[in-house]
Amino acid sequence: MRPITGITILGFRLGVIALAVYWSALFLGTHLPAGIDVGPQVSDKLKHFGGYFGLAVLCCYVTQSPANDPRRSAWRFLGVIVVLAAYACIDELTQAFSPGRHPDVLDALADLAGIMTAVGLYVVSRQIARRFSSLPASKEAVSNEAADA
Repeated sequence: MRPITGITILGFRLGVIALAVYWSALFLGTHLPAGIDVGPQVSDKLKHFGGYFGLAVLCCYVTQSPANDPRRSAWRFLGVIVVLAAYACIDELTQAFSPGRHPDVLDALADLAGIMTAVGLYVVSRQIARRFSSLPASKEAVSNEAADA
């Protein structure tokens, strides 16, 4: 899949920069002392789900695999899931070193749910986009003419 933008800053794709900034903000957000609550007042699990959903979407976006090689695409998305799941576990364990925080298995499960949902939706949307972009203009014209008749 081609990047949406070809914008680069200091030689880095904008998507890579967005991923680095987002991942850093996510790390800081999960390791601030417990008394500091940043963001809207919603369930902690929903914050974990949303945070890792966004991280997974960005990881899927910045990684690439050949469009016509389903095996390499599967390995790509499996790799995103494995790396982010491992990071989610490490992230939960390192929260024990932040004042007032503690590791929580349910937070890690919410992280994993966000990762799996994001990768699943990314793969499905990628397939839908690929189907619509592969329709030749002549077939669209023929189907439109048949519908008008």
